[in-house]
Amino acid sequence: MNEAEYRSLPFDEAIKYFRQKLDVPTARWADMLHGAHTRAFTVAGATKEGVLSDFRAAIDKAIAQGTTLGDFRKDFDRIVATRGWDYKGNRGWRTRTIYETNLRTAYAAGRYAQMTDPAVKRYQPYWRYRHQDGEAHPRPEHQAWNGLTLKADDPWWKTHHPPNGWGCQCDVEPVTRHELESTGRKGPDRAPKVEMRKAVLNTSAGPHTIEVPKGIDPGWGYHIGEAAFGAQISADAMAAWKARGAETFERLTPGDWQSAGRPEQIPVDQPKAKPGEAAASEDELRARIQAAIGGAEQAFKLPDGEPLLVDAAALAAHMPVNRAAFVPFLPELIRDPYEIWLSFEQHKGTGKVVLRKRVIKMIENRARGGIVLVAQSSGGILEAWTLVPATRPGYLQRQRVGKLLWARKE
Repeated sequence: MNEAEYRSLPFDEAIKYFRQKLDVPTARWADMLHGAHTRAFTVAGATKEGVLSDFRAAIDKAIAQGTTLGDFRKDFDRIVATRGWDYKGNRGWRTRTIYETNLRTAYAAGRYAQMTDPAVKRYQPYWRYRHQDGEAHPRPEHQAWNGLTLKADDPWWKTHHPPNGWGCQCDVEPVTRHELESTGRKGPDRAPKVEMRKAVLNTSAGPHTIEVPKGIDPGWGYHIGEAAFGAQISADAMAAWKARGAETFERLTPGDWQSAGRPEQIPVDQPKAKPGEAAASEDELRARIQAAIGGAEQAFKLPDGEPLLVDAAALAAHMPVNRAAFVPFLPELIRDPYEIWLSFEQHKGTGKVVLRKRVIKMIENRARGGIVLVAQSSGGILEAWTLVPATRPGYLQRQRVGKLLWARKE
């Protein structure tokens, strides 16, 4: 896909994919790796207020309206001039990298959504790797993969689905059984052997070692479509993964309380609320939550400026009834936390990446030596919250991981 073809890029799947992203400031490109990019919009070094949102608008216009690299460069110059952004690298290279990376990944994710539609997949059950001609500096491995035809669900695609590096113009096309046989094949090809190598990346949290397949640029060895939408697996397989609880997800975001320079011990706050009444049923629990938040649902504002919606019915359905007495502490956890962490996590079964926030604080409780409160949200909606005795410091530190978004000043 060359620059001229971007004018035909706009389609609903690519637009929806890009618009569900959250703006996440980063100092280095390696601060955001692999599937995390499917949930976050980031421009390395764009940490000043307004710069990232302006770039997002410019890229959104390029995807939705098919504007060219030349158009984007005009937007780039305007953003740099008005925001005073001091970027690294020369203008030509930097603008092309931002523009092409975002458009190619949006195109790849959108195409994946189309090609994995059940009706399409039945008709075109194979995918063919296409190395695009005309590249100034073609990669030998990518050239070798040209024409490789595998089943759409072959594991090889999990690490080799293009784009496979900076500036990579490779693509995948769906293939019917008839088209496969017309090339003289009786069945799909055998996937090449995957050779892994180690790469050390410099992140804001320090050196980070990753493994990447040979021929793939560090940071690109993941399946954009699966990370964005998830692979299709059976209901039984999904149920088995759910039963594994916390083991279902793998954290992608490097960093923790130590790399963020935070103290090991967090302060114990005096609770503003008092313990509430017990509940004997889910209906009673929902009533306790409604009383605590002031209605069936409530939109709170976190200290980092982002909203957090609490739905009483949804929370009651996923919360143990025996914790009803602690519900009154939920509002003060949200309004006055000690820290807010951001973490990208990937489902080990489907490959889908989710973006989660964890809001943390500790309150005094003599019977339990203090209580650690943790609220977890995804997409701006509270999806779970829990509490554990302060006598379990290991649990607390396992929550203080990823990117520190906000911290209370001491």
